[in-house]
Amino acid sequence: MTGIWTRATEDDPLDGLRTALTHADCGLEPRGGFEDHCWLLHAIHEGPVRLRWDDVLARAGRRFADWPLTPSYLVFEGVEGADELDGPGDAEPDAETLDRLVGHLARHSPDGLATWCGAAQAPVSTDGELVAWRGRLGDAPAHRTARPTDFFPATWWAADGGWLVLSDWDLNATEVFGDRALIADLLADPELEAVRRPTIRETFRGTFPA
Repeated sequence: MTGIWTRATEDDPLDGLRTALTHADCGLEPRGGFEDHCWLLHAIHEGPVRLRWDDVLARAGRRFADWPLTPSYLVFEGVEGADELDGPGDAEPDAETLDRLVGHLARHSPDGLATWCGAAQAPVSTDGELVAWRGRLGDAPAHRTARPTDFFPATWWAADGGWLVLSDWDLNATEVFGDRALIADLLADPELEAVRRPTIRETFRGTFPA
């Protein structure tokens, strides 16, 4: 598959998510409906070498496990040399993380790489307009490369409801929601930096309206 996703029509209900997506400025985090979730930390490189987040934090005697908030650039404040590293990028997964994720999603989807998907840009990146897409899972990397918009969609999901992926506009990691088997495989993949962390809503409980 080498195509890119196509714009969804304005009357496409987006699998029942259109209204919620319209009001999710930085991307849509589901409030339930999935067995499990995890975070994929976006890649950091020093030259050709990929570094784990804890490799960088160790320079300041810190661990990511002790960070109380969501995974953002703030994690690395005060770490000497962090500003000189390549990554972690915000608002979208890096290419290597996306490629790996797509492979896992395909293995846990009945139609594999042909799985029909929906996707939506974060409204904060489009002056409040809901820009949505339709396409096959296997074309996600090509869509990222082609860049018909400045960023890869913040929220994308299987049309059958099997999983949902969120790269919040303000964060440097991607949340994946799905069944327990999918999340277990992501956490076990040595090529990904997948971690268990509370959701955004759980982290800031009491900040958001019920």
